[in-house]
Amino acid sequence: MPANWYLPSYATATLTVGVARGEIRHFGVPIAAEAGDIIGSATEPLAIGVKNVGSLAGVISLRIRDLDGATIWTGSITLAIDEYDYVYPKPSYTMPARDLRLRTEAYHDSIVDSYMDKTVTLIVRVDTKTTLTLEPTSIEPGGTYHYKGKLTRIDTGAGLGGMDIIARRYEAGVWKEVGSGTTDTGGSYDISVTAPVDVGDVLCEAAFPGVVPFASSFAQARLGVGVLTPIWALASAALGTAIVIVSRM
Repeated sequence: MPANWYLPSYATATLTVGVARGEIRHFGVPIAAEAGDIIGSATEPLAIGVKNVGSLAGVISLRIRDLDGATIWTGSITLAIDEYDYVYPKPSYTMPARDLRLRTEAYHDSIVDSYMDKTVTLIVRVDTKTTLTLEPTSIEPGGTYHYKGKLTRIDTGAGLGGMDIIARRYEAGVWKEVGSGTTDTGGSYDISVTAPVDVGDVLCEAAFPGVVPFASSFAQARLGVGVLTPIWALASAALGTAIVIVSRM
């Protein structure tokens, strides 16, 4: 048999050497929060948008760090080459009494491929005080009366202008909204309301619902509703004047 009786043959294949490499393109966090609020709760998670810009499909490791503290979350996402998708971390991290500087990172081994920084601004809550005076304090059924008062800051006593005030009455076991108004530049308000048709004492409330950074507050007063009848009169025909004192029945 000849020495070269066989024919040589071979096969080729390409081996790709690379990694799945994440590029952070979105990092969703709250704009602001009060100290003690939960950042990334089960009902309000954070969001990270990642694209695989590497040469292989695979798992991309992710983490979130408090830049003034520790790592608060670790996770991963599996992406094809050039695929973009989101993960929704729930670190349940307590907002500190400072601005919270967060960084999310996409990494492999000890190499950080990309990152994005966001800051959750600390809200310093300002307590408020609402006052209420009813004018008049007694009214006939269906008559018009006024909620008057002022909204101020507790810390400085300054009035808060441009704030919504809700007028309510407690009727049939529930609070009923009966009017609304806005405070003037000095924090004062005046809301005109129609009295109920039923006779009796009614609990009224003026409420400031609160708006960041101002905390909600309210005040209450009682309104007497009844038929006003004269009980004593002094008249002067010559002067054409009369003084009448009335009482509520």
